[in-house]
Amino acid sequence: MESIKDINDSSSLIYNKVIGNPKLINSTVSFTGKNNILFCEDNINIVNSLIQFHGDNSVIYLCYTKSNYALDIHVFQNSLVYMGRDNKLSPTIHINVQEHQNLIIGDDCIIGSNCNIRTSDAHIVYDANTKKRVNHSASVFIGDHVWLAHQVYIEMGVHIGSGAILNNNAHAYKYSLLKSNQLYTGNPARSVQKDIFFTKDYTGNFKEEDTLNVHDYNSRIFLFSETPGETLNFKKIDQMISRFTPDEKIDFVQKLFIQNKTHDRFSI
Repeated sequence: MESIKDINDSSSLIYNKVIGNPKLINSTVSFTGKNNILFCEDNINIVNSLIQFHGDNSVIYLCYTKSNYALDIHVFQNSLVYMGRDNKLSPTIHINVQEHQNLIIGDDCIIGSNCNIRTSDAHIVYDANTKKRVNHSASVFIGDHVWLAHQVYIEMGVHIGSGAILNNNAHAYKYSLLKSNQLYTGNPARSVQKDIFFTKDYTGNFKEEDTLNVHDYNSRIFLFSETPGETLNFKKIDQMISRFTPDEKIDFVQKLFIQNKTHDRFSI
């Protein structure tokens, strides 16, 4: 097992590596396998976090955000966790990626405190009659400008389109498809309002004149729709990632997610 609590200790890693220069504050990154990579863009703070690689050949890719990363994250065999740029993050975010699946989170999202995202049930469930497995693990995809409010729970195989909102305590049940620009609430999460969008303005700081100024918002920048030649195919992306080495995973996400900023890339 290898672990670090300070980025200066990363030079002691033999079988795994950290790329970048994140500031680790009261945080631990541990590796029980080999050929794993924690990739951090510039100016990243990882605070009060536990980041654990439990197997081999996985990548965690953290993009720049003004927020601190406060993560309780467990990644197992041959997986990718990608967290995009300029997301607003509240502590702590719980992530568990098992059974060689992946988690993709786009840019400009809001993720509230104690959100929980999983790609597996952690144990196997079978149909009593057919004796076939019924709870297959699956990757999770979360688009751009998605708002996960406090204590949202995302199960395996969930796809969330850009612009969607999940209300406090919403529970997105396994394999759910949550469409762009809709508000979801409840357990299981259901759509209660269509054709909506949000901004990241924080109303806690508003004075009366600020409230008056936000009655209207005329831009369509936060409206998303599937666009031929622009919207990505999550299933194909998932299949490609599974074939790549850790270094190839990094190259892939840099080309497809970081260099590609098309507006409707993650629309549903």
